[in-house]
Amino acid sequence: MRFLLKFLILLVLLVVASVSLLVARINTESNKAAISEAVIAATGFELTIGGDLSLSLFPNFGLALTDVRLRNPAFPQELASSSSVVLNIELMPLLGGQIKVREISTADLHANYFINADGISIWSTGPAEPDASERNHSSSRGLTELPAFSVDRLRIDNASIAIRDASNQARYQIDNLILDSRDTNLEGRPFSVALQFDYVNNGMSAATPIALRSNVQADLSDRSFHFSDLQLSITPMLVTGEITVSGYPAEPIYVGSLAADDFDVITLLEVLDLKEPGPAAGFGLDAGRMLSFSTRFNGSAQRATLSDFDLNFAGSLIEAEAEVRLATDLAPLNISYNVNAGALDVSPFFTEELTAVGEIPTNLTEAAQYQPQAELPVELISSISLLGGISVESVTVNDIRLQDVKVFTNIEDGVLDIEVPPFSLFEGSTQGTIRLSTRDGASELEVTQTISKANLSKLSPLVSRFNGVSGFLQAESSYTAVGDTIEEMLDSLSGNSAFSITDNSVDIGVIKQVFTAIAALSPNGEAIQQWPDVIRFSDLSGYMIFQDGLTSQQEVKLRMDNFDISGSGRIDPDAQTFDFDLLFTVLGAPYTQTIPINELYHNVPWPVDCSATFADDFSRYCRADFNRVRDIFSQLGANALQNELQEIITDQVREQFRESARGLLKSLLN
Repeated sequence: MRFLLKFLILLVLLVVASVSLLVARINTESNKAAISEAVIAATGFELTIGGDLSLSLFPNFGLALTDVRLRNPAFPQELASSSSVVLNIELMPLLGGQIKVREISTADLHANYFINADGISIWSTGPAEPDASERNHSSSRGLTELPAFSVDRLRIDNASIAIRDASNQARYQIDNLILDSRDTNLEGRPFSVALQFDYVNNGMSAATPIALRSNVQADLSDRSFHFSDLQLSITPMLVTGEITVSGYPAEPIYVGSLAADDFDVITLLEVLDLKEPGPAAGFGLDAGRMLSFSTRFNGSAQRATLSDFDLNFAGSLIEAEAEVRLATDLAPLNISYNVNAGALDVSPFFTEELTAVGEIPTNLTEAAQYQPQAELPVELISSISLLGGISVESVTVNDIRLQDVKVFTNIEDGVLDIEVPPFSLFEGSTQGTIRLSTRDGASELEVTQTISKANLSKLSPLVSRFNGVSGFLQAESSYTAVGDTIEEMLDSLSGNSAFSITDNSVDIGVIKQVFTAIAALSPNGEAIQQWPDVIRFSDLSGYMIFQDGLTSQQEVKLRMDNFDISGSGRIDPDAQTFDFDLLFTVLGAPYTQTIPINELYHNVPWPVDCSATFADDFSRYCRADFNRVRDIFSQLGANALQNELQEIITDQVREQFRESARGLLKSLLN
């Protein structure tokens, strides 16, 4: 990071200023003031030496400072502070224009790297940072003009760095930082660097230990750097490799390679606080959770290329390549990629039996009570161009197998398009598209999906509520939404899903339960229990319509031959509940009379309340609205009496008296 480089350069300037001033000055307080004046003149930063200053001139120049603080006059926060700073320089090389440092060391160094809401760092010393070309050429001249420089021992002990970015609310902390280097030089001689620290971001529950080691060759005259025997350790992962940089900093070109042998990816996710700690459910330390990779890369200030990226994971080889071209005045940031994978078995990352819909853990329900607003990457989509595809031979999750999975993505002119061509799913197939447009400052989402001949018997082990239905599912869905966050999208979701199930068989236990309760109020009764428990329907279809959000009123309809369910209600995903007012109707002719019932009850809509939690037993999902059912039976009884009297009048009353009899009957019944 640039502020660390600035800090090290500051130490060198401190030495040079000290030598030139201290030869002529003996008074310690005068030396402190003189050093501070030299530092602010050279860097624009204020240096305060609150403790003692110790000097030695022979045989080497030595400077020891205690309670050192550095700040930028333009900002209230300190840039850095240290309980002690020790510098030791050979005098004779210094007189010859060379800087040969015997030792640079600090103790309890703390640095702040803060960025305010306007994106300005507290390490900025001017009104604006120079653009990339000016900065690179200036830095290039500065490097070539530096005198010969070497440090026999560079040691930073127990340092910490606080990183805050108010522009995106990011917070990071580096603690227990130790940097140790021997024979650091810019003349091409190899030297070693060892760095270790604990890393914490604002969402992590525990610090992550990170270590970096490398042999380095830095040739100032050639403007090149070579990092060999590179080792990056984040337990349990160890990444090794090498990197070569040339033409730095004006026109940097880099090339390198990285690799990691098998490591436990689950443990790594736990270390990075991306997964709850503890043993993964359903499996132990086996090959299914091990991962290894190797890759080569190269690039420049304008582009970066990732080639020969091979990742061994989930029992298969995943091959990838990618290229990134940075934005110019004429074109946005451009990314292209391609990923190919064989047969992936990700079963170890799921429990042996996936949680059924009706078995939602309590802690999941409680955690769903509050979720932060998840913003969509609107600015990113508006500012880049992307083209790529993913092709996977198959994906296996326990007993589920998806074959020939392909995903194509494209971002152009602020529009993200994702296309998933047909791939096998539950012995059938599915396909879909997603379009997210960020044009004109408004995010608009369009989603379509088609399922063809999916075998529901393959789905029932995953979703227990489908145990009572078998057959082959055909479904089409189309939805739209607007908003800049996922929550806004869900609140504006509109569209519909239509489906049909062929070669079906349905457990009508809940329907029988509802109609048994209804028949108990009938004066004539009805043999509902004689209905079969499982029925095959020639026509089983339905739809669901969403308007104005996932939690708003939704319209549903289900038709099973002569049985119709229709109504409206809403789902509360946070509380994991639903509440629908439905009408159960047994239809008469011309519909196929699969469910038999007295003609008196044909085409009568029976009110049913379906409200419960998803975790409730299926038998508690729906119940008849008995108050309204009684009213319906009263009306049916009156209608039946009227129909019977009408028949008597027709059969037994002479024709010339029938109209008078009907009028009298109407006045009596009404």
